[in-house]
Amino acid sequence: MLLLNLNIIAAAFALMWISLLVSFSVKSKKKHTPISLDEKEEQPLVVYDNSVQSNPAIFSDWYELLEGDLKLESKIVFNPRWYRAAEGYKEFEGGCRSKGVTVVKESNLDFQVERPTIHFDDPVLMPLLWKKGYNIKVVKGRSFTDILSEVAPFTLIFLSVKDDGSQALNHKWQEKLANYGVHKLTREYLRSSYINVIWKKGERDYISLYEEVSDNVISKTLKPGHKIKGFTVPIHLEIKSAGYNSGNVSSIRVEGKEYSPDLRGMNVVVYDLMDSKVKRVHRVDTFVSVYEDNTIYCGYPEEAEL
Repeated sequence: MLLLNLNIIAAAFALMWISLLVSFSVKSKKKHTPISLDEKEEQPLVVYDNSVQSNPAIFSDWYELLEGDLKLESKIVFNPRWYRAAEGYKEFEGGCRSKGVTVVKESNLDFQVERPTIHFDDPVLMPLLWKKGYNIKVVKGRSFTDILSEVAPFTLIFLSVKDDGSQALNHKWQEKLANYGVHKLTREYLRSSYINVIWKKGERDYISLYEEVSDNVISKTLKPGHKIKGFTVPIHLEIKSAGYNSGNVSSIRVEGKEYSPDLRGMNVVVYDLMDSKVKRVHRVDTFVSVYEDNTIYCGYPEEAEL
């Protein structure tokens, strides 16, 4: 009888312990935990609306670099996005050949022995380069804050995150972005959903009309005539964000028309209140960088001196 009672007590303790472990596991899933850069997957290419400029392949900065300080021993890494600008790329590749500069695919780079200095404009390469012991510096490009500061007064700025939009935002950049109405997005919210509707009222006056960050998908609709923080909404806006774990999508619809690039990081749409139309579309891959698409970077081995 004593042995039976001991077995019953042991079984009860075991069940209680299992219950505690399950409870702890469920709670742990809700926490924001850091992730390693090499866990990410490259996002698929997106076809954009032709009426608005949105992340096209631009070679003008590359030509300027070819005519300037680009060293012949440096290699330019091919960007898959260039496939969508076949004619422009063909001409650019010819220009590189005439200068003796090689354009190569990332898979053909020798990181073990040759360890070349490279130039590239695809931020997806950054995690790989860091893993291979490379430093990265910006050669030419605009930062997230540059984009926001260049927006004219009397403009609406719509922000929507896909996948993750916060890993590249260290404390320095968080403080800078706070001056532009971005307050809630920090590294604590890795892979979270995030939206922000910002009214640039004056030259340095940025008012966040609606800002939200969440583990779940976020959807917000603002209709014409809606009043918020002293501002009367003049358009029909539908904005949506789903982080990596809640749908992995970005959508910014103005008057029923989709404008979001729907790419990893921060999708940005700029609406001019004076002209009553979308003026610009940007994407900043804030998972790895705080610089917009088409920014040119230089990657070089840690042991090298530039």
